[in-house]
This record gives sequence, structure tokens and C-alpha cells, in this order.
Amino acid sequence: MSDVPGSMSSDINRLMLEAISRGWLPTAEELQQVLEHMARAGYDSDARERARGKLAGLNWQGRTLRGRDMLPPAEVHYLRHVIVQKEWPEGTTLEEYVQSIREAVLNPEAGVFVNRFENQEWQLSVVAPTGRWLGPRGREWTLVEYRLSIGHWVTAYQLSDTWDMIAGQPQRSDVRWLRR
Repeated sequence: MSDVPGSMSSDINRLMLEAISRGWLPTAEELQQVLEHMARAGYDSDARERARGKLAGLNWQGRTLRGRDMLPPAEVHYLRHVIVQKEWPEGTTLEEYVQSIREAVLNPEAGVFVNRFENQEWQLSVVAPTGRWLGPRGREWTLVEYRLSIGHWVTAYQLSDTWDMIAGQPQRSDVRWLRR
């Protein structure tokens, strides 16, 4: 799902990591460039995640998923958040789910912050109004998490917490707002 050339991706990620370590706050133009890069990055199409939990037993692409089945992250998150949890509107396709994430990242009303989640590697996080992508069990905000070390999204889902509540979660550390 990613169409970001490797060298450009690693250059931007390296720049972001260096900037974070120095306490850099980007200009509006620099932040827009970073967000455009993040929007293009997508989930890592070469990675695989387990179809665990509620995905086991689900019919997907002509087969019944087992908990140990390995799928691309985009499919796992689509199945979890769109099909099972119904956060997105009924009938949302995998491609539309990915497009909705890109729209959230590029939304000028979105809050943007860097953080470490569970003391792991740096993430760039975007919290945007869900808008037209609100499903039957969806929430008012869409959160997108992009891990700098891998240059891809690691999750995207809907939630009802405010921006400050999300950034203030106890499992987040080193939170720095880039845009509120």
C-alpha cells in the first residue's frame, strides 16, 4: 500500500528523529511536508500481523480466518475497525478505509503530536474529526499513528476522547504538540 520511495522515506524519518531530539518545532510549511509524507506512507505492505481475537472465524477473501493467519497490516486494521467494530460506514471498502486515513492526516483541523507509546520508538500521531467516515459504532475523532523507525502507519481507529486526553494517556511519554 505504500508508494513512498525508500530513500525519501528514510530521509524524512531521519530528519524527524533528529528534530525531535533537538526539541524542534516545525514551521507550518515543514509540518505540511511531513504530513504529506505520512499520508503517502500507508501501512507496510511487506509486513504481516496475526488475525487474532475477533478476526478469527471471519470470512475474508474466500476463506475463514484462523487466529494464527498472517495478513498485511492494512487488512488486519480494516477488518478490525471497519468490519468487526463498525467504526466506519457500512460498505466501506479497504481502499476507502485507507483513503479516509490519508484524509485524516491531511485535515487542516487535525491535531498533530510526537510521542513514545509504551516507551517504544517515536511516533507521529494525528487526531482529526471523523466527519463523513463516522460509522454506526464510530466516534467523533480518528487517530492515526505513524512509527518513525519503520516509516509506516501502525494503526488508525476512531475514538471519542479529546486531543488532550489522547496525548495524556499514561502509556504515552515525551508528548510534544506540533499543532493543536
